[in-house]
Amino acid sequence: MAAAALGAGTLRRLSRLDTQGHPLLSLYLDLDASRFPTPRARDAELSALLSSAGADDADSERVRELLRTRPDLVRDAQALAIFSSAETGALEAVALPRAVEPMAILDTVAWLEPLAAMLTSENWGVAVVSRRAARLFRGGPRSLVEFATVDDELHRRHAQGGRSQARFQRGIEEQVAEHVRHTAERMLRAHRRHPFDHVVVVASDELWPVVEASLDCELRDRLAGHVPLDLEHAAADEITRAVTPVIDAAEREREHELLARLEEALATGGPAAAGLDEVLAMLDEKRVEVLLLAEGASITAGLCPRCGRLSAQADGHCRLDGAALTPVDAVEHAVQIVARESVDVVVLHHEVAALREHGSIAALLRW
Repeated sequence: MAAAALGAGTLRRLSRLDTQGHPLLSLYLDLDASRFPTPRARDAELSALLSSAGADDADSERVRELLRTRPDLVRDAQALAIFSSAETGALEAVALPRAVEPMAILDTVAWLEPLAAMLTSENWGVAVVSRRAARLFRGGPRSLVEFATVDDELHRRHAQGGRSQARFQRGIEEQVAEHVRHTAERMLRAHRRHPFDHVVVVASDELWPVVEASLDCELRDRLAGHVPLDLEHAAADEITRAVTPVIDAAEREREHELLARLEEALATGGPAAAGLDEVLAMLDEKRVEVLLLAEGASITAGLCPRCGRLSAQADGHCRLDGAALTPVDAVEHAVQIVARESVDVVVLHHEVAALREHGSIAALLRW
């Protein structure tokens, strides 16, 4: 069995794995040699993950056998995702292009959210919920990637009247509420692994109160809006069109608030920096809390090949060791710097002109 390459088609195929309600193990292995340099270290990682998920002996042995017989899976990838359901015979492996947080999830559906996060740079959470099914997405108005498809089989309504019908109907509503709770729990799991900037829920007006009541406070705090439509079977681009007005409105509001904070801080000598020189200085001091970038901004800076220091001066020599500077894209390198720290990066799409007045790059500071 060859490991599948990561792509949107891979996610679609994995999301359709039919477990018939049986448990499915979703396992993510980090193969970074600096963290797990030996087979013994990788085996310890695997054992801990299988134990934490409560995987049964059959799935654990299938995973171990796969890794024993296919050493190329470990050799040729930065990380590996494995999906196993011993009850149904499903066994899939996906080679990943970069490191991933080690995790193991036991569910009735494949847990694909870490893969979805690799296919989109946008960070919205979108839940499309109907009475019997749900579809969960990560992305934004430029790209929505589906990471979980939930199809709960509910008893069909029947025409029998009287008390029996009333009891049956109550049972149906209880199952619907349970289905919604399970959907909200999966959305919360995704949010806790990699927090959503905002969340949009697509659900009928009839179902919306049930969904809203099931959302944990962490998700409710990120809720940007509710789209009152039934899009259970809609294509991803139709769902994208439906949620884009909500996303755009929330992005405009957030960008306006961030620019207002920036302007006030700059005017009063508060915790803010604007322009490449000032922002680079604050990055060196690790004072940046929010990095603001204008969409499409391209700023050339100089990178010292010896010390790795970024300078607003695109040519010339490093002030520390005198090495000749190499021209680079300052925006790309600034994002790489803050990726290693807990810094919020916000690319402004609607307030671009206002940020250009400050050199297309600015920062709100911790102090």
